[in-house]
This record gives sequence, C-alpha cells and structure tokens, in this order.
Amino acid sequence: MKRYMGAEFHQQESVWLSWPIEEFATETLETDLVTLEILRHIPRDVSIFIICYDEEVKKRAEEKIAKNNLNRDNSVCIEYPAEVIYPRDFGMDIVLENGEKKYVSHLFDGYGYFGLEDERSKSLIDLTPFQAKEHGIESSVSLPLVTEGGDHEFNGNGVLMMIEETEVDKRNPDLSKEEVEDLFKAAYGVEKIIWLPQGSYEDEDYLLGPIPDEKNEMKAFRSSSANGHIDEICRFVAEDTILMSHVTNEEASKSFLHYYNKERFDQARKVLKEATQISGKPFKVINMPVPEPIYIELTPSDIMYEYAYPFTGEYLDGTKAPEGNLTVLPALSYCNFLILNEVVLAQSYYQPGLPEKIKEKDEEALKILQSVFPDKKIIPINTLALNLFGGGIHCNTKNIPSYHFNQ
Repeated sequence: MKRYMGAEFHQQESVWLSWPIEEFATETLETDLVTLEILRHIPRDVSIFIICYDEEVKKRAEEKIAKNNLNRDNSVCIEYPAEVIYPRDFGMDIVLENGEKKYVSHLFDGYGYFGLEDERSKSLIDLTPFQAKEHGIESSVSLPLVTEGGDHEFNGNGVLMMIEETEVDKRNPDLSKEEVEDLFKAAYGVEKIIWLPQGSYEDEDYLLGPIPDEKNEMKAFRSSSANGHIDEICRFVAEDTILMSHVTNEEASKSFLHYYNKERFDQARKVLKEATQISGKPFKVINMPVPEPIYIELTPSDIMYEYAYPFTGEYLDGTKAPEGNLTVLPALSYCNFLILNEVVLAQSYYQPGLPEKIKEKDEEALKILQSVFPDKKIIPINTLALNLFGGGIHCNTKNIPSYHFNQ
C-alpha cells in the first residue's frame, strides 16, 4: 500500500490548538474569547490538545476553561514554548503507509521572518516529534523543505494544492519548482500538484509597506500575515469540489484592495479551470466571497501594536512607520474555516454598529458553506481578535486524522 495523505473533510480523531499567548489583541478585542468559542463547538468525540506557551498561559487557559464549563475528559492543556499560535503551519501531518501512521518532518522558519537558525524556529520544528510521541507515532517521513501546513490543501485522492510563489520563490528559492514538487509528491504520496500563482494581497509579508485604506489611500498596513497561504483563499471541500475566493467587478471598481485581489484570484481561477482530478475529470469550483475590509486603529497601548509595528521603525519598501496610532487590516477570510467531522467552524465578522454589507457577506459565506456541507452544522465564530495576529481558525488548529477507512 503506497503512502497516503487524507483530506480534512475525512474523519478526524483529535485536534491541537494553541491558547493565545496574549489575552487581548487590543483593549476591546479579546483573543481568549475566540479560543473559548472554538473549544465550545468541537465535537465531544474529538480529543483536544491545547498548547500553552508557558506555565502562566496554561494557568490562564485552565481557569477560563473551568469558568466557562468547558472541561472534558478528552481535553488536556500542554505546556510547550511555541511562540507562534498557529500549529496548522508547523504541527504534525500524518500519512498512512502500509497500515502504519507516520509523521511528516519538515522545516519551518517563521514564515520567512525568523530564519532556520533562530531558536524560535527550532522550537517550533520540534513540536512535530513532540506531538508524534503524544500519539504514539514512532516513524517519520522526511520533507527537507521550508513549508507550512496552511499552504497545503489535500483532496484525499492524490491531489495537493499550494501557492507556487510561497513554496518556491519565498520558502525554497534555491530549488526549482520541479524539485520542490518531487519532494512533496514523495513525502505525501500525491500524484498531482495544483499550483496557484499567488496568495491574497493582504497575506503578503506584513513588513512590505503600506496598503490601501478605506479611502483607497496607501495609509494602512497589514497587522501580520502568514506570507502567502492557500487556506486564506482556496479550499477543498470534497474530492472533486473547490471553494475559491471571488471578487466581483463592482467590488474591484470601488476598492483598490479588492482590485489587487481580483487580479490574483482571476489568475488562480484560470489554473483551476484547467486542473483535473486523478481521474481526468475537472473540478467543480464554487465562488466564495471575500470579507469587507475592517480596519483597526491600533494605539501604542494595545498589545497588538507591538506585534504589528516594524521593530526597525521602517518597512521594507523604505516607508517610515507612522508615529502614534497605526491603522491595520487583520487577516480576514471566509476560507479559513475548520472542518471537524459533523461541524464546520466558520469565521464571521459582523457586530452591531458595523456596516450592513459585512453582515450580508457573512450570511452569504455561511450559506455557501451549508450548501457544500449539507450534513454538517455550520458554526460562525467572530474571529477578528485572532485574525489580527495574522491567521484564523484553520491556522490556530491542527486536526489529527482517524484513518479508519479503506483506501
């Protein structure tokens, strides 16, 4: 039996997630609340492993879990010094080979921000064997590439979908596309890779420089980013079906941000139109709206300000960081949902006082998710506080497959 990598929409036995290191992103946006909502809606038969950065974070997590009556026998808080709260990217992938589960060991450099020799990167790379030990998995598969799980989308039948610019140009520039592709195919046992050209505009390196604000002036900045992940824009929802972010002509005509994304998403759609399954049949591609931008004014007293502000005081394009408040755009996405057996945990953004357009977009996205997952419960969670740190529900979690099926 050859090596096999399943899909997220297959049965899962457990999930890992990171408790936020910071309790608040801003004075009014609490990250812990997002995590509590995720925990509240994880199916009871799914075991939960909660990564806590240190003893202080672990104590806070356990207290809040107890206070919200979310204690359960199959949930545990584990102290591990992960300085990034997105285990999707550096956590354990499991493949099946000859009936044996093996974990995939790959490199991680903090999305290009840390470097491979940084102690933070080394600690995050070491999470995978740590997880494997927790699950009793001894054998591993080597993938000698810098990569992140948030840029891997599997259809469960031999196809892997990724961002070419991310995997080749940004993470492994010393290798050719063909060399990168061969290594991925060998590690995961896939037969075909679909390469989308680029990720979303706002998911570029957050230190690049200014981006359009709500007035289409280049006066805003990315709050943080994963620097080019597919799970922000495009997802497999079935072996033959793909959700792809879509910007309308009307949206692009009114917003520079939407315009820049439309260019990228239209190029991706051209690739998907030509892509085929292992059987040779085309994929069904369904449009997913993009959220309306929600800009956050960070003050120097906000925790998130320290994360978003360039430590040199200058962006990579030479732009000086503004003195005082910083206007930022979080990593908003309707594609960054988590599929977990009978539920789908979805991102939503509307709150009273915000434009009705945000509410309409939320409802449209939820309706689409329900249409592609008719037998699952779609649960919206407001993730704005989590998104400020550069990722979302999918990034914050890492599912562990059951593999209780015949390949």
